Amino acid sequence: MNNHKHKLLLLNPPSVKPVFRDCYCSGTSKGTFFIHPLDLQIQSGFFSQTEFELEFIDAVCERLSPAKTLGKIGKFAPDTILSLVGETFLKDDAAFFSQLKSAFPPVRLFLSGDTAKFSPEKLFRNVPEAEGLLTDFSSPGLLEHLTGRSSANLRVSTSNPEPRTPNSVSKYVEYPIPWAGFMQKYPYQLPFFNDPRYYSIIASFGCPYQCRYCNTHLIGYRTRKIEHFMEELHFAFASGFKSLYVRDATFMVDKERTLRLFEEWKKTGLHFQWICFTRPDLIDEELVAKASSVGCCLMMLGVESFDEDCLKNNMSRSISLTSIRNAFRLLRKYGIRSAAQMMIGMRRNFQNISDYEENLRRFLRNIDPDYISLSVFFRRPGIEAVDPIFTHIESNEKLYKTLAVRINRIFYFHPRTLGRQIHLIRTPKQFALLFKIAAGLIMRR
Repeated sequence: MNNHKHKLLLLNPPSVKPVFRDCYCSGTSKGTFFIHPLDLQIQSGFFSQTEFELEFIDAVCERLSPAKTLGKIGKFAPDTILSLVGETFLKDDAAFFSQLKSAFPPVRLFLSGDTAKFSPEKLFRNVPEAEGLLTDFSSPGLLEHLTGRSSANLRVSTSNPEPRTPNSVSKYVEYPIPWAGFMQKYPYQLPFFNDPRYYSIIASFGCPYQCRYCNTHLIGYRTRKIEHFMEELHFAFASGFKSLYVRDATFMVDKERTLRLFEEWKKTGLHFQWICFTRPDLIDEELVAKASSVGCCLMMLGVESFDEDCLKNNMSRSISLTSIRNAFRLLRKYGIRSAAQMMIGMRRNFQNISDYEENLRRFLRNIDPDYISLSVFFRRPGIEAVDPIFTHIESNEKLYKTLAVRINRIFYFHPRTLGRQIHLIRTPKQFALLFKIAAGLIMRR
């Protein structure tokens, strides 16, 4: 009798810099900390209760070279690999996959990521070694394929090019509890918690908003059943986690549903510190009060620009400055820290860069966030929007990246910000992580 279990490796491939490749987005990490690769975390659940033996290697988190990564892969000797791939690093990723297949010819290679979702033909051309592409990481597409079933969410290299299949008609996203070994493998940490070690979870998948600069809406929007979210909360708590990162692209889209979720959360009696992403125009006093009552310690708000005309007409993100200011005021009132996410350079009037910088700094002083996250527009896979503002920023990318670094340093080394961060330190682990992040900010170019 053959008792050999099919060995499946979940892989985040190596990179010389801290990078991310999950959630249909790729880029260089802004900090020195690392985030769970959500694609792989969710996929692990589909295989954890089956006749598969699982392993997980995050070569980015371990800072492994390609050679050392191949060495670790060889020790596990997988039959199949599901790896992330990033459009931003496609050339380097493709070179690594070529080395991988040369070293282990029998291995079946499958890929997930932004290029797999939005540019499958391009990915097959660049990585001919790939047997297939997982086009919905919340689906059991790979499991179905490996067990001899067809799946609309697994594109194989031998198939003829087809029109992109529509998103699932189901209004729910459903997946099993992740493999416990995945969550315990690496000490992923964030500085916002008393206990920096955290667990990632989602209450919804995709985004219903049609922002022109973002590709997340292209995957549609599905919510997760509240009882399944609660089940995973219990799993996270039983696994020893006290901190939680709600990874929804936009949390709290539906106010009534969110209030029901908070009520059910409160009934569990489980205590977490948790953080989330949302929009300033989605939150009101009732939501903020309820979020605070179940442990929310930080909301990251997509502000993006201080120019209302730009938000409405160029970004398809109609949010008033009044609602933005009110959101930050409410978070301060209820003791929830705030982070302002901004896209550098997004304004209709291309005034002198020094004037823009001063206006941006004045705006940040006005809304008074605890943290800022500054991004520079880049064209994500699937984004075809043509706009003079986008074109201007793309053609002056280096200028705006330099500005982002300068604003970050000014903000985070301001006495007020330093005082707030020191006041929040509760444990030696927090202090060590914040010190590491500060050092990285000083060295960043």
